[in-house]
Amino acid sequence: MDQACHSRAAMRRGGRFVGLCLLLMATSGCTTPSAFLGDPITQVDSTRGYRLGPAIEARPSPDMLVVVTLSGGGKRASAMAYGLLEQLATDRLRYDGLERRVLDEVDVISAVSGGAIPAAYYALYGDRVFTEFERGFLNRDVAGGLRRRIFFDPRNWFRLASSEFSRGDIYAEYFDQKLFRGATYADLLNARQRPFLILNATDIGNAGRFDFTQDSFDVLCMKLDSYPLSRALAASSSVPALFTPITLHNEGGRCGHRLPAWVGEAIKADDHASRRHFRASILASRADASRFPYLHLVDGALSDNLGVRAPLDALTDEDDPSGLQRLLAQGAIRTVVFISLNASDSQAERIAGSRQPPALFDMLRLMGTVPVDRYSVESKVLLQQTLEAWSTRLDGGAGSNGLYFIDLELDALQSDARYGRLTRLKTSLSDPPRDIAELRCAAKVLLSNAVEYQRLIKEKGGQHSLPPSCVAAP
Repeated sequence: MDQACHSRAAMRRGGRFVGLCLLLMATSGCTTPSAFLGDPITQVDSTRGYRLGPAIEARPSPDMLVVVTLSGGGKRASAMAYGLLEQLATDRLRYDGLERRVLDEVDVISAVSGGAIPAAYYALYGDRVFTEFERGFLNRDVAGGLRRRIFFDPRNWFRLASSEFSRGDIYAEYFDQKLFRGATYADLLNARQRPFLILNATDIGNAGRFDFTQDSFDVLCMKLDSYPLSRALAASSSVPALFTPITLHNEGGRCGHRLPAWVGEAIKADDHASRRHFRASILASRADASRFPYLHLVDGALSDNLGVRAPLDALTDEDDPSGLQRLLAQGAIRTVVFISLNASDSQAERIAGSRQPPALFDMLRLMGTVPVDRYSVESKVLLQQTLEAWSTRLDGGAGSNGLYFIDLELDALQSDARYGRLTRLKTSLSDPPRDIAELRCAAKVLLSNAVEYQRLIKEKGGQHSLPPSCVAAP
């Protein structure tokens, strides 16, 4: 008798589960879930869209260019990038007899992964970042929220069963619902906020960097205006294996776009190991939708963890759509300020300091990040050398040094009694409030201690003050 009762109870539970499933299928509209892949264009219009060139032309200080790059590194990188923005908003420079915030002088932010999230929020909403971003992102348990959506929300079980919808798309929805509320690049363009934002991802099909600008979308014959900021951010920070790629449709070759002449010349050259040939091959593949109809985009850290490649390409590409090289050559820019924040953790010390070998997830991560970290260092050195070569033209023969290369590395705080432990934090999407607060302070301390930043403040008649809460007790 008891066994029969148990059987009937089990059948009722099973019936309720099936009923729930049928209800969910019905409320989903009985359609196969699919992610947004972008909108095509039929003709390139170089006078419209979200492009770096017009932003460079419209900078508020005609003789000064300020570029900030923000690295990846999960919530750690987000907190440090946010702290850097806070400090730049506190400090002042004097220009044309007026005092202005250093943050207001920033023309371009090139960001990757964790650093891209506060950068995008600031680029869209301006100073609202300082009243909303902590509550909206920094102090949220992002990892827990995503786990609940992926593993414990039955509505998403059916969506994830589709071959056209995956975990990366749920990740993008999280950004959209918590931070950007449907905002697209058209909103970013119409807001007319500064600075210009470059979000960097990695195209895993050709292992090349991909940035979300209309110049890059022109090659694909796709429209950036209608593309959601949340999907661009998900692509920039989509850690492989943890999240699936963000897929973008490619219509390259169908809108009248023409690659610059140097691309064909570089491909024909024998030097296949050169950076020029590599860049040309990537552009050529993206311009051919018949062979490469899709781009699958993942964490930008895999191709450029520091975000420095975008400005480096602008300074070295032979077609230079941004016009930056032309402005430098004309002598219109007398001062270049470059601030690079690297929030990467101290992997060597953390791993070598333990008797146990790295865990499986750490090993998988290291297989990707070890060569990337080395590549990132080389990229930064190459950028600095390129800027130094250009800087000889900045002073117009006056003999002054118009280049301020401000290099901020979290690892520089390893021996710091207060902040040293932060260099050993694992990359995560959820960090305790204490760590978030100290990471914000760490970025401010790094900036304050940077000799080149001190020189900038002094020579531009500015003011700098570190918050008392970030000053270590004597």
